[in-house]
Amino acid sequence: MSDTLRAHDLVIIVLPVALLAVLPWLLASAGSEPSEYRDHRTGRDMTAPAWVGVLVFALPFIVWAAMKAWNRAAKPVAATVGPGGVRLFPEIGGLYLRGETPAVDLPWSEVRRLVLWRRRKRWLGFLPGRETRVGVERTDDWYQVSRREPTPKELASLGHRKDGSPVRLGSMLHTRSVKLTPKAARHLAKSVARYAMGIDFTDERTPGKAHPVEPLEPRT
Repeated sequence: MSDTLRAHDLVIIVLPVALLAVLPWLLASAGSEPSEYRDHRTGRDMTAPAWVGVLVFALPFIVWAAMKAWNRAAKPVAATVGPGGVRLFPEIGGLYLRGETPAVDLPWSEVRRLVLWRRRKRWLGFLPGRETRVGVERTDDWYQVSRREPTPKELASLGHRKDGSPVRLGSMLHTRSVKLTPKAARHLAKSVARYAMGIDFTDERTPGKAHPVEPLEPRT
């Protein structure tokens, strides 16, 4: 099973496509008059045509969007579920590319439940944001390294740990989670219901409103 397209990535992909469409006009408008640029690696000034500056600015955005679109079209495997257990594969660099080594590879006998949750993070280091993830709680998990169960205060907490995981959930959940959209999680829930009917798949994105992840049925 692969991940689905995230809404904000649709914007990230569309904007560079628009930039690519107007790039010839931008290059022509910049002209070929020589301009001075500073090489930040060497600290030296260099002379190049004015259109080079436009290309240096636009090219990284176009390449980044192209990599996202290419990887999304390739549909790398994000999760596999079968009679033997569940495997979750980590995303690499936010580019829809998935690692070959699973972050989670467990038989059903060791799985307590699957959890859909949100991780708090900061885009570009300062913009607040959230990332939807799917993780696995093991049957032998403790809430913390030194304590098996959370306190009532921790269960009701709205706070987050340094890794962005909610305090109300176990501290090990983050290490056994991968980025996955809610829609992809519903596809995953369908497979879990088929191969592991006794395993809960819980939506914990909203504090105090935990509920089962509803399997996504095919359109008729």
